Amino acid sequence: MFRKMSFESRRLTDARVMRAMAHPTRIDLMELVAREGELTATEAGERLGLTPANCSFHLRQLAKHGFVEEGAPRPGRARPWRIGSVRHSWDETGADAETDAAAQALTSVILDRDIARLHEWIAGRREVDPAWREAAFLGESLMYLTPQELAALGEAIIERVLAYSDRIDPERRPDGAVPVQFLTAGFPLPPTPTGN
Repeated sequence: MFRKMSFESRRLTDARVMRAMAHPTRIDLMELVAREGELTATEAGERLGLTPANCSFHLRQLAKHGFVEEGAPRPGRARPWRIGSVRHSWDETGADAETDAAAQALTSVILDRDIARLHEWIAGRREVDPAWREAAFLGESLMYLTPQELAALGEAIIERVLAYSDRIDPERRPDGAVPVQFLTAGFPLPPTPTGN
């Protein structure tokens, strides 16, 4: 049985915690554990093409900071893991330069991964079920907004996306639901030489 989990956002403010998460293997492991419910380092290694020892090391590092936790006991020496927190947020500028660097590193690892996935989707979309090709979207827009308008727009988008976040729990997924990557960003551009 999948453990009842909280979908509250966990605010990351400690540079050590951000650095612990800012590793591609750890991001992959967190997602895999969240998607599967519970799995051992051996099972994770099989799915990710990594050694059980490597997965075990990274899972223990994630556990030190509450990103994963020990799952239900299994017979023998098997040590299953389950997700500890599913939503995270952090500021790009923190209390000091160390926190700023950790936040930037974490953002870069996640953004690099997400952009790589987008490129993979674009390259392979012809092989995907037509219903999913029609449903998927990619948009880009140039707008002129105030800081307050940008913040409000971001909050509205995130609120709509979060309406589906409880589906990380397999028992809450409707038939036919598959994992979908959703990436949003809104940020000011530098002005042109004429100030526009």
